[in-house]
Amino acid sequence: MKLKKKSAYRVLGSTLAITLLGGTLAACSGGESASGGATDNGKKGAPVTLKIELFDRGNTPPGAPPLTESYFVKYMQEKFGDPNNIKLEFVTVPRTEEVPKLNVLMSANEAPDMIFTYSDPAVQNWVKQGGLTELGELLNQYGPTLKKYLGDQLLSYGNFSGKQYTIPAKRIILASQTPNIRKDWLDKLGMQPPKTTDEFYAVLKAFKEKDPGGTGGKVIPYGIKYNNNIDPLVRSFWKKMTEEEYSSLPDLVKPGNKDGYKFLNKLYNEGLISPDFALDKDGKKFQADLVNGLIGFSITNTNEPVYFAYYSTLQKNVPTATLMAVDPFTNFEGKHVKSIYHPLSAHIAIPKSSKRAVEVIKFLNWMSDYKVIFDLQNGTEGVTYKKGDDGIPVIIDSDEAKKVLYNYLDYSMLINGKDMGDPEKTLKANAADPKYKDFTMSSIKVGEQDGQLPARFNRPIEAQIKYNQTLGDKAIEIYVKTVTAKPADFDKLYDDMVAEYMKTGGNEVLEEQKKAFQEMKK
Repeated sequence: MKLKKKSAYRVLGSTLAITLLGGTLAACSGGESASGGATDNGKKGAPVTLKIELFDRGNTPPGAPPLTESYFVKYMQEKFGDPNNIKLEFVTVPRTEEVPKLNVLMSANEAPDMIFTYSDPAVQNWVKQGGLTELGELLNQYGPTLKKYLGDQLLSYGNFSGKQYTIPAKRIILASQTPNIRKDWLDKLGMQPPKTTDEFYAVLKAFKEKDPGGTGGKVIPYGIKYNNNIDPLVRSFWKKMTEEEYSSLPDLVKPGNKDGYKFLNKLYNEGLISPDFALDKDGKKFQADLVNGLIGFSITNTNEPVYFAYYSTLQKNVPTATLMAVDPFTNFEGKHVKSIYHPLSAHIAIPKSSKRAVEVIKFLNWMSDYKVIFDLQNGTEGVTYKKGDDGIPVIIDSDEAKKVLYNYLDYSMLINGKDMGDPEKTLKANAADPKYKDFTMSSIKVGEQDGQLPARFNRPIEAQIKYNQTLGDKAIEIYVKTVTAKPADFDKLYDDMVAEYMKTGGNEVLEEQKKAFQEMKK
């Protein structure tokens, strides 16, 4: 088979989806081997079919083949499927409906043989319902390369109550959010990039008063949206905590969190942040303001300005505009703390109803070879990428390459981001757009600086599963109402709303996470 190849770019800072499952998993089907899956498939007879989940992000370019018939699908069929007498069948799931769709499929025993999700509560619920295949012996027998590639530490994040139920995908870049500022505005005002929270406030005031972008009074010094991009600022107000407090306390009751919200309230009432952020539930107003040159400072997912073309569109609209990654927020230790992603990206799992567990592990074991990783992440030299002077593959900006590379990293589902097997080469490879390479590398470094990992537990948190949606909605309500309140009303409103949050499940989450933390320490 003659193959075509591609290359593209995928956001690394995908926001971690935490969606509560609604249904109850159906009873497990029979007919499985003692190992929890099918017996080993030989090369004789008709090929077996292996069904694999694949995200549909709704971004297939005109003229490109469907996701299920792409270059990468053909590559995997030829290199893995054909030699193992396996027919690969990809089942698309809308990215924005990932967990609800999987929940329906799991309940009906119709889920693909290999599924994956970014949602911890979803996995915890499937484990609780007995809906996933135990993978320990299968990994030992069919996944030696896979185990070596992921390592014991990463694999442990798929272990629940002493049993391996998921294969944790590896996240290459841990940076989640990076603050960015309009450097051309700073230059025009003769100001230096802010290095402290006080300097940040002074810059916002100058942006508001002097309007260096010439927006005609439409300037938004700090652009925010409905439910995101405030973490580094608020987190910098957190006070000293024990490891147990950091792991178990909901963010809203962490010491200092109220002070962070109070600072945002001050900015809002002084006209320094997006006036209509409370209505911007899909973030489209934020995006429009950013690319039209109205926003002076923002916090986005680390690769978002390049991946979603915010930066390039901004420069088309305002040719003199330049963005710069900055790190202004300082905490009680003088550190620039911010949330970073966990080394675990997505959970890969095999439904208990699947009869192809062996084939799934063999597939992932094949995929964990560095030659396969490189091919799946870059495509064909001369068609989708070329090698730079430093030997790092650089994507080719052509229509042909774009028709190959869209969503290309979704096919190497073991990895989130490009992995070159060397830290410095990996960093350069993930800054693949040559025009914005320096900006991207700086953005990644800033996004990882003084990063703090989210808390993780080695067993399901039942209260989190039960109250996740309710508490998530309540947290957004608190954020919107307290930030937009009159300054005189802030303290009482914050205290009352947080007390209600804790009564409607927050206290149960806190106590169970505290108990789980203490159990892990033992």
